[in-house]
Amino acid sequence: MEPDKPSTPPEKENEIKPYLKYSGLAFQMIAVMAVAAIGGRKLDAYFQNSTPWWTLSLLIIAVFATMYSVIVSLTRKN
Repeated sequence: MEPDKPSTPPEKENEIKPYLKYSGLAFQMIAVMAVAAIGGRKLDAYFQNSTPWWTLSLLIIAVFATMYSVIVSLTRKN
């Protein structure tokens, strides 16, 4: 038989979850911005734009989308 492992109190488990949730949001924001930047650069190269309009517009859309996502997840009650 295995020795009994000490169980963590429920308060400790609740402290860890928000930390992981918020760090996950940061990585999600970075990933969305990276995809928008790479996609915008490829579209600008494809259309041979001298000004990076696709990159700028996709990054602006990504900023608003990630901010909306963060606000929704922060205001959601779990």
